[in-house]
Amino acid sequence: MNRLYAALLALAGLLPIGFVLWRGLPSAPKVLTGDADVLLSTVLLVGAGTLLCLVIGGGLALLVWQAQLPRWADALIAVPYLVPPFIGATAWIAALEAGNPFTGQRIIPIYGATGILLAWTTHYAPLAYLLVKATLETQSPSYAQAARVHGLSAFSTLTRVTLPLAAPGTIGAAVLLALTLLGNFGVPQVLGLPERVYTLATLTYARLLNPTLESPLSSASGVAVVLIVLALPALFGRTSREVGAASLGERPASGNGNLARAAVGLWFVIAALIPLLSIVILAFKPAYSPGVTFEHFRDAFALGQVRVGLRNSLALALLSAVLAAGLGLVLALAERSSRFVRVINRAVVLSYLLPGAILAIGFILAYGGVRGFYATPLILFVAYIVRFLTPGLQNARTGLELRGDALELAARVHGVPPRMAFWRVTWPLLRPFLIATALLVYPLALSEITLSSILYAPGSETVGVAVLGLLNEGNLRGAAAVALVLIALSLPTLLVSRRVVGGGT
Repeated sequence: MNRLYAALLALAGLLPIGFVLWRGLPSAPKVLTGDADVLLSTVLLVGAGTLLCLVIGGGLALLVWQAQLPRWADALIAVPYLVPPFIGATAWIAALEAGNPFTGQRIIPIYGATGILLAWTTHYAPLAYLLVKATLETQSPSYAQAARVHGLSAFSTLTRVTLPLAAPGTIGAAVLLALTLLGNFGVPQVLGLPERVYTLATLTYARLLNPTLESPLSSASGVAVVLIVLALPALFGRTSREVGAASLGERPASGNGNLARAAVGLWFVIAALIPLLSIVILAFKPAYSPGVTFEHFRDAFALGQVRVGLRNSLALALLSAVLAAGLGLVLALAERSSRFVRVINRAVVLSYLLPGAILAIGFILAYGGVRGFYATPLILFVAYIVRFLTPGLQNARTGLELRGDALELAARVHGVPPRMAFWRVTWPLLRPFLIATALLVYPLALSEITLSSILYAPGSETVGVAVLGLLNEGNLRGAAAVALVLIALSLPTLLVSRRVVGGGT
């Protein structure tokens, strides 16, 4: 039965991708020629964003690792990563555009490439930090100590020993970051569209909704095929790492603690405090007078789209979180005794690694003719499960490897029946991993915007779609109010000991 579940889940994820390739391959050459400017801007933006995230996040990781700062440094650096990307983009509009709470005048132009890179960097540099720091913590400090004993300076030890040893993990982090930025839809949609700056992810959406095209689906599928081609290099590398991996030895000699603490504090103020404070002020400040008001919340939630979107998003997020944990456990248990399921699980991961726009277009092509499924919350629910199943599978697999397998085997050796061994030994040990999965998937699903923007129909909007609608109408204060509610509802992610598999949308 577990094999059947695995096969059905893989089919649900792979069939849409197959339809995208079938429908989009004839149109892909037109994208390469007619949309070469968008392809070039996507590559340049993703390359620049990846570099900025690596330099800032990796630099912070090196400083914190060398200074042996406690875990509070991780928490402060990770705060921007806990805010959905498109909400972070909204926060930067509130902080820097006209009407901001600091000067009232535009500080820097936030729309366009500059704003996209700023929002990407502040959101995803913490991901680079977590990945690079995990790589550094797996190094044995004896290598650096041997280099110092043999006369190398601190700088030479860093450049000739520490960084080369961290290079494989850093390259893996760069690949994951590039893949995440390539598929990101929310930030370029919020900050790029007003200045007509497109990426392939937003171009897919624009083509799908363009009524002047002879075949919008074929055109959008052609863009999606180009996205698949650009994403291929990441699919052949290791794109997930354990955050907070155990060190192979004692911790490194303490570096400059004051410099590290100053860097962490400066990062927190710039990347987290300023944009979040701006969105709070914008949500509570009256438009034309001093004081505090709740009118922006009342006006926003008086809109049916916002109320329906929040209700749908909460239901989808809660159900997706529970099922991702449960189905991930089923797949992880099944692959222990089945090579077939192990192969199937790799296909399941593919649906998570590829940009969400590809999966959304594929769902339209594969299931658009199914009555009672397409253009309903049900298609969003299935798409969410396919999209977010990978964190559940990874966490369940980790729990079995670290805790469950060996102890269950010991119970079996001592005569405990298999079913009883699972429920009395393995299940209690796996429960924290399943809870962590639910708490990780819940905010990702709550703030999901790529699948929702492409697959929703009237009555099945999500809160992300509602926020985009408010921004498109120029209602920044209403968008800030809804964004603040969304951040508050995402706070349980602070409880998660994060295993990073990928970024948000």
